[in-house]
Amino acid sequence: MSRKERLRGHLRQRRQPAEFRIAYDYPPAGLLPVPVPEPEPVPEPLAVPEPRAAAAAAQASDADLADLATQLWRLGRKLAEPPPGDQGPGGAAARRKESRHLRAAQDALGKAGVRAEDHDGTEFDIGLTLDVLAYQPVPGATRETVHETVRPSVYRDGRRIQMGQVIVAQPEGEQDL
Repeated sequence: MSRKERLRGHLRQRRQPAEFRIAYDYPPAGLLPVPVPEPEPVPEPLAVPEPRAAAAAAQASDADLADLATQLWRLGRKLAEPPPGDQGPGGAAARRKESRHLRAAQDALGKAGVRAEDHDGTEFDIGLTLDVLAYQPVPGATRETVHETVRPSVYRDGRRIQMGQVIVAQPEGEQDL
């Protein structure tokens, strides 16, 4: 193709709107090259996660659920305590309302397979899977029992995800050596 033919072809293309012009690989003689837009990169397809990995990512971790169950358990104990002063008729209604919301939250956790277990009053045996924080001599105690639960045991679908912490009451004459 001669120089003259290339120039004519280029001028014919210039008569057309830019979106209909043919891009040339070579610049026409004596003219500036027509810019050729670079094609947009094709995005890579998104990786589809495996169903098990997606389900595991959507579930809360055991530690998070144990913490939530513990906080709800503590709130339930606070609501069960008698109020420090006379709150009047309005205070009792507010406590019933709070208790209802607490029970609903605990039921939702129960449906998810999470439960918190309180150990107060349980007879203590060295074989129990509890973390004993202290032994406390208590008058009138006949055998070792759990005097106070500091942190409940939390179970998820039957397996323990948090070990309970307790204070054990023992008869007054017995002392740990």
